[in-house]
Amino acid sequence: MVAENSEVFLGSGASLTFVPEVDFYFQPATTSQTAIQMLQSTLAQFQLVTDMYVGCVLDFYNNTLYESSHIITSNDNDTFTISPATGSTVVIAEDHFVLRKYGAPCPAPDSDDDGTGRVRLHADNWLGLVESASFPNVEVEMKQLNLALGGSRNFTHQYKGIETASGGNIGLICNQATWLYYFLGKCYSISFAGGTNSSEHPTNYHTGTAAHTLYFHGTSTTSHIDTGPLFHRINSVGDGSTPTVHIVPPINGMVYTAPQTNFDSVTYPMTDSTYVNYVFKEANNSELPSFALEQSMSKLATNPLRTDVDADAEDLNFVRVARGNRVNTLTISANENEEVKMSMDLNTRAVNTIPQTTSYDARGGQETDRDLFNFTADAGHLEPFFFSDGTIELLGNTFLKITNFTLTMNNNLQDKRFVGVGDRGIKNALPAQRTYEISLTALVTDDALFTDLLNSDENNETDQSLKLHFTKNSGQEAFTLEFDDYFTTANTWTVPEDKGPITVEATLMPRTLTSCSTTTHWILQG
Repeated sequence: MVAENSEVFLGSGASLTFVPEVDFYFQPATTSQTAIQMLQSTLAQFQLVTDMYVGCVLDFYNNTLYESSHIITSNDNDTFTISPATGSTVVIAEDHFVLRKYGAPCPAPDSDDDGTGRVRLHADNWLGLVESASFPNVEVEMKQLNLALGGSRNFTHQYKGIETASGGNIGLICNQATWLYYFLGKCYSISFAGGTNSSEHPTNYHTGTAAHTLYFHGTSTTSHIDTGPLFHRINSVGDGSTPTVHIVPPINGMVYTAPQTNFDSVTYPMTDSTYVNYVFKEANNSELPSFALEQSMSKLATNPLRTDVDADAEDLNFVRVARGNRVNTLTISANENEEVKMSMDLNTRAVNTIPQTTSYDARGGQETDRDLFNFTADAGHLEPFFFSDGTIELLGNTFLKITNFTLTMNNNLQDKRFVGVGDRGIKNALPAQRTYEISLTALVTDDALFTDLLNSDENNETDQSLKLHFTKNSGQEAFTLEFDDYFTTANTWTVPEDKGPITVEATLMPRTLTSCSTTTHWILQG
C-alpha cells in the first residue's frame, strides 16, 4: 500500500467542515426493484461515495403516492441497493425516490460536472468561530472466548463486536445562533430584511441559473419544509464558459410543484440590509435534524484535497466523515468580560473513512478558506456576541448585575440499534426527555431570588418570563430565547471576607420554551 512513509501529518493541513444532511430527491433510471439508480439524464453529476449511505432510508413513491420505505444495504457511485424490494415495479421517469436525511451527507456535483470527475460531498461549508473540536471516535467492542477448550491459559478465540461512534464535541465562540435549530428541531419561519426576488427562478427541480446563489420557496415565510432543506444552493463546476448550474439538493417534487415559479432567488452574501430572520420551535416527535462533519488531513503536497494523488506513494490525504450528528446537549455561556460561547455534545450515527483509492475531493473542492460557504470577510459578521451586549430578564426585571450565566439544554438522546440495518456500526439516536437548566451568578440588589426559591407555585406569569437577548454588529444581528413555567431550585448567598459585593449563585429550571429567534447573516440549509 505504501512505498515510502516518511512525512508526518500536521495540524496545518487539518480541516473540519460542515456537510448538511437534507432529504435528497431523485427519479429512477432502471426498473429494478432492489437496485435503484438515479436518473442519469438529470443527475449524472451527483456521484456518490461508495457505501456512504448504508443504513439510511429510501422512500419509494409510486408515481406521486408514497408506497414504502427501504433500508440501503450498499451503494456505488449512482445506485442504491435496498432491502426489502419495492412491492411495485419501478417506472422510469414516472416514479420517485427520496433519500431521507438522517445519516445521509448531501452529495455535491463531481469536479468535472458530468459524472466523470472526482467525487465530492457538499462539504464546502464553514463551521464558524470554532474554539475547540473533538471529532467522533470509533470504539469497537472486543469479544474474547475460551470455547470450553483447555491446553492454554490464553483465550481460544476473539472477534470484534459492535462499533460505536462517540465523543463528538464542537466548542464555538458564538458569532451566529442557528445551531439552536439542531437542538430544537424545527425552523418555523424564515423572512428576509431585503426580501427575495420573485422574478428569478430555477429552470427546473435540478437546474438553476448562473447569476444566482440561493433559492428559497418564496410563497410565504412558512412555506418551506420546517426540517429542511431550507435553502437550495447553486453549484457550478466544470470546464467551459457556460457550465451546467446545479441545484443542491434537488428540489423535492413530492413536496413542491412548479419550482420554476414557486422558488425565488435570495441575495448572497448577506449584507446589513438583507439579513435572514429565523424562528425556531421545539420538535416533539422522534426526528431531529442532523448534519455530517468532514475531517480532512493533508500533507499539503500537490493536490492537497485529493485522496488518490498517488496510490503507490505514501498517503498524502486522509478523510473521515462523521454522519448523522444530532445535538444531545447544547450549552450557552456568557461570562463577565468574555464572548458568548456555545458548546455542543454530539450523538453520531456512524463514521466512514474515504478509501485512498477513491477519487475524492475533500472540502467540496475548495482549497481557499475564504471560499467556504458562509465564510465572510465582513468584520461585523465575524464579530462574536459579547457578554456586555446581552440582557437577561428575570422575575419581571432586567438584571444588570449578572457576572456569569449558563444555559444548558439536553435532548437526552438514546442509542438504539435495529434488525436489518446491515452494518454493526450503524446506530440511531432517539430523543427522550428534553430539559432546560439555567445557572447564574449575580451581585445582590434585592431578595427577589431568595423569595422565589421558597415559592411553591411555578412561575408562569407572562410578564415575568425568563428572557435572554444578545446583539452584535451595532444591534443588527441578534438572538433571543424566552422561557416560561420555571422554578428557582437553588441559590447560594456568599458574604465575602474582604467586605466586597455579596453575590448569589442561583439555578432555575424552566420547562417551556415560548420563543426562539435570531437575525443573522448565516444561511442555514437544514
